Amino acid sequence: MVLESDVTATTGGDIVEFELTVRNPDDDPADVTFRSGLDADFAVLDDDAEIWRASDGRMFTQALRSVTFDPGAEKTYTAEWPDPAPGRYTVVATLELVEEDVEASTDFSV
Repeated sequence: MVLESDVTATTGGDIVEFELTVRNPDDDPADVTFRSGLDADFAVLDDDAEIWRASDGRMFTQALRSVTFDPGAEKTYTAEWPDPAPGRYTVVATLELVEEDVEASTDFSV
């Protein structure tokens, strides 16, 4: 299974919006299994120190879920970081899979 991914960070006002896009570039379907109700997580790093995580303080169902990425299919997962402090950061977005996590990261400024 080979899934491709990228993440974007869009700043505006007092919020940063994150989008993780995951694609199946293969000619065959890609079956994946999520470990819980959490599809994707987003962590903001300041000089390699985690300062915010989208899933912190939230609860998710504890059930395995199967999803198929059809050939050429693309899915987008989102999160919002409210009221960020000015600075330069890195966001690491992770598709939370049993098989192998799919990650992407990008730098951004607020």
